[in-house]
Amino acid sequence: MSLLLIAALLVNSVAGFAPRNATATAPDNEVITKYDKAKDLTTVSLLPLQVSGKRDNYYSLHVTASFDYPGQTFKSPESFRFEIKSVVMGRKLNPDLYVVFVIDGEVIHLGSNRWAVKNPLPGRRAIGEVIVMNMPSAVFLKLVSGRDLAIKMGGTRFPLTWIHRATLRTLAGKAEL
Repeated sequence: MSLLLIAALLVNSVAGFAPRNATATAPDNEVITKYDKAKDLTTVSLLPLQVSGKRDNYYSLHVTASFDYPGQTFKSPESFRFEIKSVVMGRKLNPDLYVVFVIDGEVIHLGSNRWAVKNPLPGRRAIGEVIVMNMPSAVFLKLVSGRDLAIKMGGTRFPLTWIHRATLRTLAGKAEL
């Protein structure tokens, strides 16, 4: 009887973690489209995705991406805004932090703007950081098409799961890439 129970638990746990097929996308409610009348600009953005919880010197890592176009008439973007938000243990950021994307073994570095966010976790010794990159559409397409994806920050590698890829593909679909 206990062997049957173990087998049933194993089947249920494997079924619960089975990845969707390779073309799966996230629900459309993960994407927000806003029109700014004053700027005459439409922005299409993803809700933030948690990539990691506590790991090495980090409390958390989240990513988001967006693109925009003038007016309200859709125009496929030439680039995306890719944003990484991290919460780092301690009160100091590493000024030499090197952020790269690893896509199917290929290392891609993009220039970035960064700034600190003070006291992201009240009561804990932590500092937040926002890293914003301008990602060409060709690189974003490579990112959403890749099979083995990660963000490497210094010596820490943060793998992107099939859920992250599916959500990023949803945004790529809205950009008609």
